[in-house]
Amino acid sequence: MTAFSGSLSWAETAARTARPFYSFNQSPLIQIYGLPALGESRVLGPDESTLAVHLQIANHFTGASTGSETLSLDGETQRLTLLWRQGLPRNKEWGFELPFVSHNGGFLDMSIEEFHDIFGLPQNGRTDPPRNRIDYRYTRNGVDLVGLTRAVSGVGDVRLFAGEPIVTQTASSGYTAAWRVSLKLPTGDDAELLGSGSTDLAAWLSIATTRPPDKWNLYGGGGVLLMSGGNVMPAQQRHIVAFGTLGISQKFFPQVTINAQLDVHSPFYSDSGLRQLGEYAAQGLLGLDWEFTPRKFLAFSISEDLVVGTSPDVTFNLSLTVPF
Repeated sequence: MTAFSGSLSWAETAARTARPFYSFNQSPLIQIYGLPALGESRVLGPDESTLAVHLQIANHFTGASTGSETLSLDGETQRLTLLWRQGLPRNKEWGFELPFVSHNGGFLDMSIEEFHDIFGLPQNGRTDPPRNRIDYRYTRNGVDLVGLTRAVSGVGDVRLFAGEPIVTQTASSGYTAAWRVSLKLPTGDDAELLGSGSTDLAAWLSIATTRPPDKWNLYGGGGVLLMSGGNVMPAQQRHIVAFGTLGISQKFFPQVTINAQLDVHSPFYSDSGLRQLGEYAAQGLLGLDWEFTPRKFLAFSISEDLVVGTSPDVTFNLSLTVPF
């Protein structure tokens, strides 16, 4: 409360571009690849650097079968990411992400079941298996291609990235835009779904309007992800995936911005009759971004799977970003 009341003067006049939520699909079979978060449309200046910590807690409960395939994803994934960004001369930026990933039975099952009961929502089989178990399995033609039934944790796949502005913020531009690229390296254990075993290259555009902060601002972008051959279901892995993000934000309070965001991507796997593997994924996010002191941000959002089963049932995202 002290931070809130003590900084109204700068918060009322501060103008900044919309900040997308740090978010991408946390399905156990997708977060192993180099699908990036959109990132800001503004590139850091040469004297700027930021350090961010992102925590994502995703609860999974989906399953399906055909004549030849059986899939079960029941458990939780926690992903803690350390992200460093550094501005460079000539309007360039570089950075890296170091993730720590954990797959386990989690703790959210009872809360989600109670939430469904309170609002009269269907459980869709949630109450049948034991709570807080981990059961990530995919069987095809009688062969187990994925089988993770115990808790695991460790360093995931490290990512390097760079950015360059296309349009910088001016009084007449009305928006900012930047090209961004990332390179994911196979540093995580693919046998434990901490990585994919592939080297992935992503390139995308990030763009945002720059209207006054008390007006609605739009942000979004999209690009393509290129993947080498991995070790998780390699015969079905696609090597090209398209992805995109669209969001809207408005500052409702002097330091608090509320965002609604949509993340989509094309399938990561082919030759499957299961929606969870072969359909486009879409997840919606709603949350807030609190600039509690200048250039220090705390963001919280909740995401839901809009195409059921293609992303986690629910994901909680918490981010802290500070200048360094």
